[in-house]
Amino acid sequence: MVDRNIMDQMTELLRSMDIPVRVIDHDPETVLSDPDDLIIRTSNLLREDVPVTVLGRMCLRVNYPDVILICDRNVHGAKEILKLSASLIAQIQRAPLEESAPDAFKQILLGNMNSDDVENLCSRLRLSRMKERRVMIFHILQPDISRTFATLSDIAPLEDGDFMVDLDRNTAVMIRDIQSGETLDDALQYARALHETVLSETGKTVTVGIGNVVEDLADLTESYREARRAIEVGRTFAPENYIYAYSQLLLERFLMELPEQTAGGYLRVLFNEKTQRILNEEMLFTIETFFKKDLNLSDTARQLYIHRNTLVYRLEKLYRHTGLDLRKFEDAVTFKVFLELKKSRRLEDSTKN
Repeated sequence: MVDRNIMDQMTELLRSMDIPVRVIDHDPETVLSDPDDLIIRTSNLLREDVPVTVLGRMCLRVNYPDVILICDRNVHGAKEILKLSASLIAQIQRAPLEESAPDAFKQILLGNMNSDDVENLCSRLRLSRMKERRVMIFHILQPDISRTFATLSDIAPLEDGDFMVDLDRNTAVMIRDIQSGETLDDALQYARALHETVLSETGKTVTVGIGNVVEDLADLTESYREARRAIEVGRTFAPENYIYAYSQLLLERFLMELPEQTAGGYLRVLFNEKTQRILNEEMLFTIETFFKKDLNLSDTARQLYIHRNTLVYRLEKLYRHTGLDLRKFEDAVTFKVFLELKKSRRLEDSTKN
């Protein structure tokens, strides 16, 4: 049911512009005094955004707000008049949303609204509460730049239903309205395209954190926390990257949540005084490259510009000192976990007790 104040506002707008159009509520629970209006409201002929003739009148159903516009069929240009009226109604509906929604979203992101507050907000701003959305956080850390929000507002393409929130000088948050069939890969592609555009046009790098999809507007704060955590974790494990998705950092998040004492105990099993000479910077870089090349000896050797036999020699040397043969999947997984655990603690010397 359309709010009475909104109905009055639409009616007054059309009357003030001398447009011969009436507005009725499409909701079946709304009482209508004209029997013909009752028939029109239940007619199967009605189509969204397409004027049709019902009971000798030209009618147009508008989806949001859910109303029906009615005009005398004999009025010159009746179809165009209905379309114009729908456009005017859309504008007055959109105005308060565009002005108030970003600030309201900010309060939701920061956890300053409970479920009842969100429900009232949706009613006031005519927002759909139950709709799939996700949060994307954008950081631009260079101190000589204007606010991140101002930079992205001129660059980021926003679809209908998307909103950009100005969080602080270095941070802007995008509320993405998930379209049918949209996946995480689509979000990653969007983030990469935006990152490249910002870099090309401003010379600045933007770091992106992507939260999971939520269905309830009240749960946006959870997606926001996930996007923030994605950046925190991502920078720890892969500082060379700029785009981090929370759902893709499962192992990394697990390792960062291990208690310090537990993590340190495990780290000293592999990274200790006996292995610190073999596990030098060159060896760790070789191992990282080997993992990135999916344990492929030839591809890794080419990437490192070394002979294949040289790589084999390094891996065999590692095996002699640690007992882990990285050419075997299980040993490679074990070393990978320990290596990531070391990154999560950023220990300069894990050999110390």
